[in-house]
Amino acid sequence: MFNDNLARKIARERFLSESDRRDSPRFDLPVAIRSGNEYRECFGRLSINGLYFETERRHRLGQRVSARLVLLGLGREIEVQGTVIQIMPAGGQWGVVVRFDGIPFESERQIARWLDLMARATRVVAVP
Repeated sequence: MFNDNLARKIARERFLSESDRRDSPRFDLPVAIRSGNEYRECFGRLSINGLYFETERRHRLGQRVSARLVLLGLGREIEVQGTVIQIMPAGGQWGVVVRFDGIPFESERQIARWLDLMARATRVVAVP
């Protein structure tokens, strides 16, 4: 019989090991996740292709999600849509991975600009 808990553990370990090979930086930012007609504020981890956030609300694989991203430092707030591609337990909450779907070019450009700004701001410069 298929062991569901073992499958989740293996999927989580694979996800974590793949995260070590990421080629796109990820940074935390304030987000508002749409749930029905209201938005719930939380912090998310943004990449060029998607978003990770933790919530008390359980989402479904394949579910469409809308989020407002607050790009601190750029003075921008943008709305994006995506699809839930992974769900995992996260310390009493649910960790949700969303891949962006067809976001407008200008929004993608703003995300890339913000990620670049954050990467530059977090670089450690060696002092001679």
